[in-house]
Amino acid sequence: YYQPLVDEQHRVVGTEALLRWQHPQLGLLSPTRFIPIAEETGAIIPIGKWVLYTACQQAMKWHNMGFADFYVAVNLSTRQFKEPDLVEIVEHTLETTGLPPHCLKLEVTESGIMENPERAVEKMDALRHIGVNFSIDDFGTGYSSLSYLKRFPISTLKIDRSFVMDAPTNTDDQEIIKT
Repeated sequence: YYQPLVDEQHRVVGTEALLRWQHPQLGLLSPTRFIPIAEETGAIIPIGKWVLYTACQQAMKWHNMGFADFYVAVNLSTRQFKEPDLVEIVEHTLETTGLPPHCLKLEVTESGIMENPERAVEKMDALRHIGVNFSIDDFGTGYSSLSYLKRFPISTLKIDRSFVMDAPTNTDDQEIIKT
């Protein structure tokens, strides 16, 4: 599934690829129901490769329809981000699909990159060097400090929903968001 991403002028500028499972008996399952099992068993690695390839391929279809700068955001699981050949997998996927690197944004979780921040920066820098963008998802749920945050080559910071759920009525939440 693809969730539209809009800019400040309310124009759709990209999509976020969202994985769902259409189970024959249980119906449509959200990732919270199957991703933890996929992570635990290692099945997330081939699933993640498939998601990355499929999302990049779909983005190229949109490019070919005339949406040249349309980008796609793809979530990387913590386990997938740890894979030693992640950079090569992303490069190969971009080469195979023809998607320009600047049209791919990889989303990583704060906790996933904080397990080994030095190695995370290396991988992110290698991919940023070819033009891939990064986003930190669920920011505020991990234990990173702002000093680490400035070292990561990110273009987007997605604040965890726990910080914004009460924003209409909670002045502390409003101040965090403003900051």
